[in-house]
Amino acid sequence: MKEKGSAPKKPKPPLKKRAILALIRVLEDQERKKQEKERRKASRQRQNAPRTPARQTSAQRGSAAARQNPPARPVRQNPGAPGRRPPMTAEQRRKRALYLRRMRLRKRALQIGSALVILLIVLLILSRTVLFKIQNIEITNPADADYTESQIVTVSGIVYGTQNLFSCDLDKVAKNIEQRLPYIGKAEVERDFPKSLRVTVTPTHAAAAIAYGTGYLLIDADGKMLESVETAPEDIPVLRCKTEFELNLGQYIGVSPNGKKADDQTKAAAQMIALYKKVNDATQAAQIADVTLIDIRDVRAITLMYQNRLTLHLGTQDSLEQKLKTAAKTIAAESDASRTRTGAIDLTNIPYAFSRDTYETADGEDVTDVSEPESTTEPAQ
Repeated sequence: MKEKGSAPKKPKPPLKKRAILALIRVLEDQERKKQEKERRKASRQRQNAPRTPARQTSAQRGSAAARQNPPARPVRQNPGAPGRRPPMTAEQRRKRALYLRRMRLRKRALQIGSALVILLIVLLILSRTVLFKIQNIEITNPADADYTESQIVTVSGIVYGTQNLFSCDLDKVAKNIEQRLPYIGKAEVERDFPKSLRVTVTPTHAAAAIAYGTGYLLIDADGKMLESVETAPEDIPVLRCKTEFELNLGQYIGVSPNGKKADDQTKAAAQMIALYKKVNDATQAAQIADVTLIDIRDVRAITLMYQNRLTLHLGTQDSLEQKLKTAAKTIAAESDASRTRTGAIDLTNIPYAFSRDTYETADGEDVTDVSEPESTTEPAQ
């Protein structure tokens, strides 16, 4: 039963009708949003379009007071409406300021870096073309090399005022000096800014004489070919070897010129010079100064001559320094009377040394014949 005074309830429409009504409302909302979007778009186009002056009516012109004091712009009640950003907070403004500052600094750094790169390129071009021309060559120790400064400058290949200090090939300059002036063992070339080269020369000296052709070829301790002479100097030993090589003053025996591949003859010459250097170093270590002959024609029977009177039989190249030190002790033990005797010392069986002496009596008769002793041990292969 219905209570008295209560309003009767409306019956609910059927489910199908409610669904149709909801669909109609959705379509109406979409149509309304579409119209609003088109209206905003048209408004933006009108604002961006160039305005043409038009004749105003009296209603449009209004009074001068109204133009000078326009009405205040109404405050937007919904700042979050579409088409307009919401106001930034203090933290957002701080972050944006920092971002803009970083971007300005980055742009400034990029501009400065580009300017520096351009400046460096210009300086590099100028330094390679116009600036730093070689105007002087300073020679250190020219007196020790038996050459004048003008000779060293001439063979260096440097022409004043034409070559640049940066583009100059220092190794080539040093090589020219060492090859064209044989008695200069080493030349060190350095740049001395802004317009000079500093050349320090180290001289070399003849250490041995090799019979070559009708005369002798003087070489230094490293096998550098120094000079051709008719007779061998008396203060250096004569080197006997059976290896053939090409005569080229200023070059080293056993080294191919201009970096060419070494042939069999060059390799054999290099082995000969290596053996000579080993014998020479051992002689200097044993402090035997008066060696007049070095014979390395047979690597199993190396022979030295001391003061043109004592033959030192060394055998193979094993333990050369020990053998020569033993010979030095034997020579030092000679008495004053025996310093003119001739003979031989067999050093092939270290630590033992066998000596044979020969000398003349007052009548000029030999007491003992000088004969080459035989090795007491089998020579090393």
